[in-house]
Amino acid sequence: MHYVKIIRASGSFFAREFQKKEKVRKNIKYREVDEKTVIQQFKDGDTTVEIYFEDSEREPIILDAFGDRELIKRYLGDKFL
Repeated sequence: MHYVKIIRASGSFFAREFQKKEKVRKNIKYREVDEKTVIQQFKDGDTTVEIYFEDSEREPIILDAFGDRELIKRYLGDKFL
């Protein structure tokens, strides 16, 4: 599973990317998900989280459960460790 954490100046939220049928004009959609769901999947090692900075030109960061603990703590928080 692949989740995206979108960081804005007004706050942040988690979203899940999914693809719709081919006939739809916009076939990639995002749906907001609860942080608890992401934490559970992340701790199980079943998912990656892409950190996307909306108001900045920084490159996105991709994190998984086996990555750098400092980056996980910095961008996702202590709950994910």
